[in-house]
Amino acid sequence: MSSPTSYVMYLVLRRDLMSSLGWPMGAVCTQAAHAASAVMWLYRNDPNTLEYTKELDSMHKVTLGVDSEEELNKVGERLKGKEIDHKVWVEDGQSVCIALKPYPKEQVKNALKGLKLF
Repeated sequence: MSSPTSYVMYLVLRRDLMSSLGWPMGAVCTQAAHAASAVMWLYRNDPNTLEYTKELDSMHKVTLGVDSEEELNKVGERLKGKEIDHKVWVEDGQSVCIALKPYPKEQVKNALKGLKLF
């Protein structure tokens, strides 16, 4: 008997928002929340999202970081090329966070290879 599939939502957030641009921690957290909410809404009827939300108290998220908007955009292009559903959150005209719809970890790990925790 195989174990049930575990779903995870990945967020990719820019570190430079706080380090170089001086955004407060609360504002950066809010951007991640916007991206997560948007991707959940966009893919609300997707089977992965439905499975992910079955256990509200144990939804798993991982926040990864990049050092610049340029790096974030490269991640977005990589995800697009691999046909991985996601949402790029834009605030004040700049890309600040990417949220992937929930996926089994094994399905997206290669697309996120090399990214470190935020």
